[in-house]
This record gives sequence, structure tokens and C-alpha cells, in this order.
Amino acid sequence: MDDQATFEDQAALERWLAAAGVPLGRWGRDGAKTPADLWAEVAAGETTLRNAPPRRAVGVAQVLVRRGGRVLTEIAQEMADGRRRERGRPPSEKLKGGEDAPAAARRCLAEELGIIAPPGVLYEDRPAEERTLDSPSYPGLPTTYRLFPMAVAADDLPALPEVDFWRDNAAAGDPVRRHLWGWR
Repeated sequence: MDDQATFEDQAALERWLAAAGVPLGRWGRDGAKTPADLWAEVAAGETTLRNAPPRRAVGVAQVLVRRGGRVLTEIAQEMADGRRRERGRPPSEKLKGGEDAPAAARRCLAEELGIIAPPGVLYEDRPAEERTLDSPSYPGLPTTYRLFPMAVAADDLPALPEVDFWRDNAAAGDPVRRHLWGWR
């Protein structure tokens, strides 16, 4: 039986979240995103919502850009409204409906780092894994992440700075204005 939840608009989504006991008062503060951000993810096909119990499901391509023994890491994000949140993760991108992990990884490199990955340089690093946890983006809404680790050697990409650097986000409508990157 399909337990996917669907909504006609953002107000219906917010009513569903409130009825499920999700603490919406914590959203849009500190590093958390807003109900409007979740609605945009659902509308873009990046997120599905499930009933019984209410939860979010997301496919994520993680791009491990390796340079020697270090990996490119997103240190922090600055949101459009000026809030900042710490990250400590490799470049990552939510898969859109029907998109595969290599395509999402290429889109991630383009949108977040301004890099067009040459054909054939991305490879599957290890099998996909699944984990469920409370999302820092949407506190109180359990999220099941299906992670698809993809890897690439930094030498196979256009030059990236050796020192920590900020990069503006090129994804239209994304609540993240810019990313702080560094080798860790």
C-alpha cells in the first residue's frame, strides 16, 4: 500500500505537519528551514512525505572530491536571510524525481561549485545506504535519507582553491545563498 502523502498547497502541508505534532515553531530559526522551503522541495520532486508515521524521504548524492588524504567539505551555509548553519559534510544534492545519482552529483558540482564535471570522472564510491534521523533542516520531522556516495579526484576537475573559500549558490530558488568550502 502506498503511504505517500500529497497536498494541494502549502497550507494543507502545514496543517498535516501540525496535526502530526511536528514543532513548526522551531522551523525557520537557527539553522532550520521553513515550511515554505519544505513545500518547495516537495513541489520540485526532491522530497516525498509519508504517512503512518509522518516522515520525509529524500535521495541524496554525496560527492566525495578527494585531494590526497583530504576531502572537500562544506563547512557552513549562509541562508538567503543571513542565518548561518554549520555543516561538516561533502558536497551533496537531493535527487529530483526520476534523476539518478550521477546526474544529481554532476548538478551538485555545477550549482554549488561552478564545476562542469568531465564525462567519466565520477564513480560510485560504495553502495547506497539508508538512514533515518531527525533532520536538522526540519526539526521534529523524521527523515529517511537514501545516500548515494559518488567520488571524483580533485585532479580530474578544474582547479579548486587550496584554502577555505566561499562560493555563491547557483541553484534558482534555493534558500542557501552561499557555501563555505574547505579541505578536511
